[in-house]
Parts: sequence; structure tokens; C-alpha cells
Amino acid sequence: MITKLNPERQDILPSQDVEQLEIHEAQNSLQFEFHALDCAQLQPISEMYQNWMQLFQNDFNSDLYQHPDYIIPLVPILKKSHPQHPGYLIECHKQGKLIAVGILLPKNMSTKVLKGLGPTRLLPGYYLSGNRFLMQPEFQQDETLLKSLLESAISFCHQQKAVFLLLDDLLISEPLNKLAQNSENQFLNFSHTGFQDRSLIHFPENPTDYWKQFRSKSRGKQRRLLRQNNEMTFIRVTEPDQVVDFLEAAHQISLNTWQTQRLGLRIKNDDMELEELIFLASNGFLRCYLLMKGDHPVAFKIGHQHKGVFRDVEVGFDLDYAKTSPGEALLLMTLDDLIEYDPPHTFDFGEGDAEYKQRYSSEITQSGSILLLAPTIKNKFLLFYLKSSRVADRNIRKILKATGVYTAVRQLLRYGKLGSR
Repeated sequence: MITKLNPERQDILPSQDVEQLEIHEAQNSLQFEFHALDCAQLQPISEMYQNWMQLFQNDFNSDLYQHPDYIIPLVPILKKSHPQHPGYLIECHKQGKLIAVGILLPKNMSTKVLKGLGPTRLLPGYYLSGNRFLMQPEFQQDETLLKSLLESAISFCHQQKAVFLLLDDLLISEPLNKLAQNSENQFLNFSHTGFQDRSLIHFPENPTDYWKQFRSKSRGKQRRLLRQNNEMTFIRVTEPDQVVDFLEAAHQISLNTWQTQRLGLRIKNDDMELEELIFLASNGFLRCYLLMKGDHPVAFKIGHQHKGVFRDVEVGFDLDYAKTSPGEALLLMTLDDLIEYDPPHTFDFGEGDAEYKQRYSSEITQSGSILLLAPTIKNKFLLFYLKSSRVADRNIRKILKATGVYTAVRQLLRYGKLGSR
């Protein structure tokens, strides 16, 4: 299915009508087409695939999650889990030339995850894969184009009866965040996470100099921590034939992590995770790590490296081994490996403001997740409910923190004991 929109008219027609619509536009206006993702139409020899890949290669800010070979294997998996909401490829043309592309993938979110109080509801929506649009180099700084892309994507989501467009874990410095915060009544926005500290390491020109920033006392603590875990085997995972065993080990660890206890099972070892890691490994981007004690997996780190940036995607350690802090030990080993082998220029710790991340970082920025919604009366009532629930949640947390209960519960959930690192 191909759907076309003219952003200047702001009329969103039902899909079955828009497919046959001919749009006559001014010479310099933009034309948007929304293609339902279909593996049969996305073969490497197809024009759509070639145009998409060319944009990915031309865009110096392209993200791995915008690569067609990452998206295509996910299409049948997403169709099975979201039969009512297929994924879409947005194409933006100017004077007949393709100048930008975006990928909308289906995602359901519960009101519980959004901090809503009361009975849980499941809200259908979409997320923008890679948190950005692919653009031709000459349009990279075009804020008007970016705004048109975002507004058209939100309008299309509403047309498809999807509640929201999610920008997941968006850096505060990103142009999309600026647009999201200054919507001028074109759409509604809500952040269930708020903007939290995000830690980065910028390695010096000589990466081994990174360790020189730490005082001798800190380096001594790090060496003692490594000695406490010297019975562990450190494994780097980069090749496709390592993925199956790594995912199984990460899943076993994930069954007994604080993240799973607090947020639900993180590593499911399902088809979607397998396809993602296989894609990363096959293209030379995968960089995961594992700690084993004998035959027993103890800690894992899922990451990937692209264009000189290592992204720490997911971590976990078995709470039965919490007393030796295997999670931090694995981080130290990972940093050593990154410095010695194909060093990146930046280590991105990802979302979350854990104290250990700040301890090892060289820069603190912020990131958060944002829901964007069409400005309907129904959505305004939904946001009123979510914002009221958030205020209540914050007040409860504030009371618990004042009594010391919040910190104690957090330590128990994460480490299985009080006063752990």
C-alpha cells in the first residue's frame, strides 16, 4: 500500500482513497508517500531498497536502526505481533527527487509503563526507528523539512488509529527534541521518563590515557574489583556464529537481574532479538561481552559500535553473584577491550543515571522518551490523566525518599541487599 499526503493542505484521507489520489503541487512543495513495509517489495534489486540504502549511506548521521537490512527481517515478526498496524516507510520527495526517509514501526505501550494509575490499558502506536529521519546531506540543517516530516508522521499515525508516535531515549540536544518541545499546537507531547542524566566517555587521542584521569586510590579499587572476579572468563562476542549461545546465556542471566525484577524480563531470547544481533554481527557492528564462571553465565553486556561510537544497549548480572560486583567488573574489562581493540572515540552508556556511569564518564548530557500525539479532545483527556498520575507518583516517591524507604527498596531490587555498590 502507498499513501500520499500533501502537508500544506493538512487533509488526511482514508488509506483506500489516498492510494488513488493524484496530488498536484507547487514546484517547490513537498510530497510524502507512506509505503507499508513488505519484504516482497524490498528485495535488494528493488528501486525502493536501492533508494533507501543510498540515503542511509549518504547521511553521515545515519543510525544502525535505519539500515534496510536491519528493518526487513523484522517485518514478518512485527506483522505477527501487530497484525493491525504494519510498519511503514515514509518517503519525502521534492521536485520529484527523494530527499528524506523515515521508518515507523508498531509498538504497544501500557498505561502502567507510562506511569498511569488505576486499571492498565494497552495503547497502540508507532516509534520512529533510529529516532531520526534519513536526509540527503544538503537538507541536514533544514528545520522546515524536519518539522514537515515530523508533523506528517504524527498525522499519519493518527490516521492509522495509532495513539502516539514515540521518540525513544532521545538526546536533549537533538533537533527533534527542540521541535517536540515547541510544537505550536500542531501536536501534543508527553514524556513519561522525563529527561535524565546520560553519561558519555570521550576517549582521548591516545585511548590508553583514559585511565590517567583516575586517582591512584580509584585505580586500586578497580584492580581489587578485578581480582575479586579473577575466576571469571571474559568473552567478546562479535561474530554471527556466537549469537545463539550468547543470547541463551544473556537470557539465563536476565532471569535473575534487578532489571527483570523491577521492569520485567529484559532478554527474552526471541526471534526479534536474534534477528537484530545477527544483523549487527553480519555487518561488523556487534560488540557484546559475557562473564562466565565455569559453565555458568554471570554477567552480560549488549552493545554495538558504528561510526566510532560504542553504544551500551543492555546490561545485567546474576544477583546471586552481587557481592563481587560482576557488573562493574565486566564494565572495566569492556573498557580495557575497547581501548586495546578497535577503539571508538565515544562510549555511550545509554539511558539511566546510575552512579557508576557518572563515575566513569567524561561528559553528562540528558536524554528522555517522548510521546507525540495528534491534538484531539480524546488525546488531551489521555494526557491529563497521565500527567495527573505522574504528579501523584512523584509525590509518593518524594515521601518515600524523605523517609529513606525509597533508597532501601531500590538497593534491594537491584542488588538483593542493602548498602551494595
